[in-house]
Amino acid sequence: DKLTPEILPEALAAARQIQSEWFRAQVLSALADKLTPEILPEVLAAARQIQFEWCRAQVLSALAEKLPEILPEVLTAARQIQSEWFRAQVLSALADKLTPEILPEVLAAARQIQFERERTQILSALADKLTPEILPEVLAAARQIQFEWCRAQVLSALAEKLPEILPEALAAARQIQYEEYRAQFLSVSAEKSPKLLPEALAAARQIQSERERTSVLCALIDKLTPELLLETLVASRQIQSKEYRAQVLVALAEKLTPELLPETLAVARQIQSEGYRVKVLSALAKRLSQMPKNQLFSLWQSTIHTLSLRTRPNLLSDITALTPVIFALGGEEAIKNTAIAVQDVSRWWR
Repeated sequence: DKLTPEILPEALAAARQIQSEWFRAQVLSALADKLTPEILPEVLAAARQIQFEWCRAQVLSALAEKLPEILPEVLTAARQIQSEWFRAQVLSALADKLTPEILPEVLAAARQIQFERERTQILSALADKLTPEILPEVLAAARQIQFEWCRAQVLSALAEKLPEILPEALAAARQIQYEEYRAQFLSVSAEKSPKLLPEALAAARQIQSERERTSVLCALIDKLTPELLLETLVASRQIQSKEYRAQVLVALAEKLTPELLPETLAVARQIQSEGYRVKVLSALAKRLSQMPKNQLFSLWQSTIHTLSLRTRPNLLSDITALTPVIFALGGEEAIKNTAIAVQDVSRWWR
């Protein structure tokens, strides 16, 4: 990114001296965006000299942005890659550069890949570029995929252009055996069809791994209705890990309705770990400070009592996190008086 046009020839010369084709390919690919028309032919020649198919295809793919006419050559190089994984990476990266004329050939290359996950990657990447003429063939390729998660993924990608196949994509998704994959897919699909949100949330709650469950719940939160937010709050209480429970509560904080704030605060107060509790309290503080004072005062009384039962350092951390609440209750005077009270009490702690 720091190279000037004047120094590019020297950088190219240095790249061509690199013995390792893998490292040479990385450098040439990185240079691609900076190349001037005068130096492009030389870089293209350097790319063509690379023997390892994946590296050659990678550099050619990077050059295709500036030289669309080499796309057929890039595709040929990609199809020669023995590793299906590497071949899939290059073909997927090519998707944005493809012209309608070359799409059928890329589709043919995708269909030759035996591994369904790699084939899925390419077909999904192609979805946005498909012409009406080629859509039926891609749909047929998607329907031939045996692994439900992969089939559902491609069908979902195609549903942007063929809305009528969304029910078919959902049917495939519901057959996915792995809970986290099923929940992830339903979560993404809910963007197209919000009525799927309850099903997606139910699927997320069934995930055994708390780490994966947390990840899917957090991804869902921005899409949820107030009714489903309550269900998510209940789900957070069922998470044993303090870290993961805190993650869900922090994600919930911005979306909570005033009615849910007291219950969420109650869940936060019960987190034993100081660090995670403070994170959640900090996330909730802004929303809490917007509550009517009479409601907030009652909530503050019960909260400060619960927090005071912990250690002094814990209490100080919690009070700091809840400073916006103190300010909302009494302004700068309340902040000042709280600080004085802490100083007074701290003398007794010595």
